[in-house]
Amino acid sequence: MILLTETKPTLPSDWYYDTGHYQRELHAIWYRDWVCVGRAEEIPSAGDYIVANIGDQSLIIVRSGDDAIRAFHNTCRHRGSVICTKDSGRFRNGRIICPYHTWTYSLDGDLIATPHRVDTEDFQPSDYPLYDVHVGQWGGFIFVNLSDEPDKSLQDFLGAEAAGLANWPLKDLVSVQREISALKCNWKVFWENFSECYHCPRHHPELCKIIPMYKEGLMSSYEPEGDERVPDDLQLGMGEGKVTWTMDGQTSLPFFDGLSAEDIEEGMVYASFTASMFVVGHPDYVRSVRIYPTGPETTDLVVDWYLMPGIREKYGDEINHMLELGRLVVEQDAELSDLNQLGLKSKAHKQGVLVPQEYAVWDFHEWLRSRLAISSQRHGLRPLAEQAEVQP
Repeated sequence: MILLTETKPTLPSDWYYDTGHYQRELHAIWYRDWVCVGRAEEIPSAGDYIVANIGDQSLIIVRSGDDAIRAFHNTCRHRGSVICTKDSGRFRNGRIICPYHTWTYSLDGDLIATPHRVDTEDFQPSDYPLYDVHVGQWGGFIFVNLSDEPDKSLQDFLGAEAAGLANWPLKDLVSVQREISALKCNWKVFWENFSECYHCPRHHPELCKIIPMYKEGLMSSYEPEGDERVPDDLQLGMGEGKVTWTMDGQTSLPFFDGLSAEDIEEGMVYASFTASMFVVGHPDYVRSVRIYPTGPETTDLVVDWYLMPGIREKYGDEINHMLELGRLVVEQDAELSDLNQLGLKSKAHKQGVLVPQEYAVWDFHEWLRSRLAISSQRHGLRPLAEQAEVQP
């Protein structure tokens, strides 16, 4: 990636709060892409389940009797009642039972009982399994895809981004801390904030001490090309003597086995899956940040920190040191995102402008426009209006 050579217009402001546009994005992206909904460790035994929400869709993720992980819409085939009302639990006796009329399903989603139903010749239980959802795994993360036929396999969706974390033992890790934040902003606002560091010098002073490049408003993924004007002493990656994301750049936690010298020297390797999740591998721990739209102007953020089993118990005094910087950065970004959302409602602000450092935001906008155009073509709709030029 290189810096933009000219200013670019942002998305229209109403794309961040209009209810109709929010629904278009749900159907074009969130109901067609692979979205991470949890970790396999959360459902270790047959019958264990979690409930996940993507947009206005509620899903049951369950471990079946053959140790496979299955996903279903949280909807009974009888008259559409929600089945699971708790965020997690265990289906006793391997039975999924609707609380309304007690229609009962196996862990594989097959309808196996309809108590008190008067029988008729035309009723066949095999015609009424739970609504199945595509599910897959990568590195212990569970992904689902709500489309009838996914555009890409999970492997193709993950692509080269996932390959960058191949040396980390992701599948064996366990979450030692999970923090959920309810943001008062559209999902795109947070992803845009993640996609640029133009705001970093002013708002992330603690982080800039660890990553010198951030002081220049540039991201770690940026590498100068050609005759781009950048500071002569620009330092890529971690600062001198810093090894990981902590307040002092130091750690007493053991490094993961199998990391290359380059992995350790980098201090952080990102895998970003536009626009629902990013995972960061550090030499001593892994972080994941998951984004879930909950409305046109609300977003849930789920942040996990991962270690190998037993490390938390052995290094209990070091856990807060591990959490402190990442937690602070999320809080800082959440506050900025909420402020950004408030300003977008101004009647005067129809559209913003991107400066050279915000090249990744522009790439994200182009990706979004493309996905919406594909969705319009798929449904035989007229394409959305072209973007207006930003007036100086």
